[in-house]
Amino acid sequence: MDERAVERVAERYRLLLPRAAQTGRVGNLSSAQVGSSLELHDFREYQPGDDLRHLDWNAVGRTGRLILRVRKEEVAPRVEILVDASRSMAITERKRERARELAALFEKMGRAQGLTPVLHWLADSPRRAAKEVPTDFDARRPLGEALSRIALRPCGVRVLISDLLFEAPLGPIFRRLADGAARLAVVQVLDPDDEDPQSGEGARLVDSETDEALDRLLGWDVLQRYRKRLAAHLAAIEAEARRVRAAVCRVTAGEELEACVRERLVGSVVEPRGR
Repeated sequence: MDERAVERVAERYRLLLPRAAQTGRVGNLSSAQVGSSLELHDFREYQPGDDLRHLDWNAVGRTGRLILRVRKEEVAPRVEILVDASRSMAITERKRERARELAALFEKMGRAQGLTPVLHWLADSPRRAAKEVPTDFDARRPLGEALSRIALRPCGVRVLISDLLFEAPLGPIFRRLADGAARLAVVQVLDPDDEDPQSGEGARLVDSETDEALDRLLGWDVLQRYRKRLAAHLAAIEAEARRVRAAVCRVTAGEELEACVRERLVGSVVEPRGR
């Protein structure tokens, strides 16, 4: 992981936070800077006795649950970062390290904005990561199962980092991710070979999740079928994201980190500092 590159990018960009009404006008969710008690800071579920005027109707419409906007003095701001640690995410070193860089970057930006970042590592034993971004990508269980084994809390921002290259139904996963999040962003990390594999005389294809192997000639017809299925899968991801009002960004591993952020994440996950 290029820690210096992460530091440079974190100095130039910040997480894109939910938009919420503030005394009659639209403004950003507040940072940790001192301000009035009217500044919004985070979101939580409705509890009996709460003032219904503080309901966030966008979050209610998206999740079907009563979500309140809460004030700075009520709760620490929160951002949840979820990393799919399945074996396919480490199929190449550049793909694995890009996922780790993005996790470190979002965590660092969140802290700089006064948020409370929580990093969920969705490996075979899903856990909250502390201090350093883990290196193990060993999960064989489906992503949906890993998500069901962690406790997600209502939060201002939730980000998933995954290649989303699996056969499981996408709808339940996106609904689980959106549940309780004022803003959901999905960052899809793909290796160049995921997006555009090249033909060859022959190859031994190994399923990174199951270790099943298949000797196969990677001819033009095979690759065309793969590209067609990939295009349909990407379209399905976009459709499910629209249903829960999530932002989806596709990132290619291997390109320079700052260019990746500038060209693929600005406006959906991050924004330049100073805006």
